[in-house]
Amino acid sequence: MANNKTQCFKCNKEKITYPCEGCSKRFCLTHLTEHQQMLNEELNHIINDYDQFKQRINEKKQNSQSLQNLSLIKQINQWETNSIEIIKQKAQNCREIVITSSETFIYDIEKKFNDLSEQIKEI
Repeated sequence: MANNKTQCFKCNKEKITYPCEGCSKRFCLTHLTEHQQMLNEELNHIINDYDQFKQRINEKKQNSQSLQNLSLIKQINQWETNSIEIIKQKAQNCREIVITSSETFIYDIEKKFNDLSEQIKEI
């Protein structure tokens, strides 16, 4: 009868062994179970690290977007304030022009009326 036993990678004893497809090493049933458990723990650790990293990236992304949005809103608010101030200045300039023009127009009409009145008196 052929001997189906090979050496376990972990305990170095001649036992019935099973291959690990990931690392291609052979383990007895006890050590194969331990090896599988260790690999599962490592995988869980990697998954946890990945999840934490992903969460930090999402937090940084949200914070960055919030800060960018806040900065953009501040710029828009400043643009609004500046625009309103410019419009107020232009409106005041237009008022002054209208008032000055009206006064000049009334003065000119009044002068012409007085001149006409003087001419009529001379007739």
